Amino acid sequence: MKLRIAALGASPNPPGQTMVEFAMVASVFFLLLFGIMEMSYAVYNYNTVCSAAHEAVRYAIVHSPTSANPATIAQIQQIAIRNAVSLDPSQLTVNVSWPADANLPLQQDAQVQVSYRYQLNLPFRPPLTLTLVSTSQMLVSQ
Repeated sequence: MKLRIAALGASPNPPGQTMVEFAMVASVFFLLLFGIMEMSYAVYNYNTVCSAAHEAVRYAIVHSPTSANPATIAQIQQIAIRNAVSLDPSQLTVNVSWPADANLPLQQDAQVQVSYRYQLNLPFRPPLTLTLVSTSQMLVSQ
């Protein structure tokens, strides 16, 4: 008789066991899924910081203090902020400097450092603040 009940599709598991197993597996799956999504957004923000530093230093090498049309540090910082469109400008810091070139002592470099305070929100954890920093340096063209 027991073989006949099992053959008809009766489950040997107690009622509700499948629901409990699904809840355990689904919670781990969603925790992993949201963690991957948050880390992907952090990498996207880091890429934006790198792009902003690169674009600002490109502007700085063309409009250096020795060029015919020099730019102020505030203008170079504004270029970096404008290129970081998806980031909160209040959390963005842009530093501009003009160090001497290591390979060409008579030449000057433009260096732009962009840093961004990013709040990482992972499930079941307190928020963690990461500082995403990118420095870009190029030889002044004029």
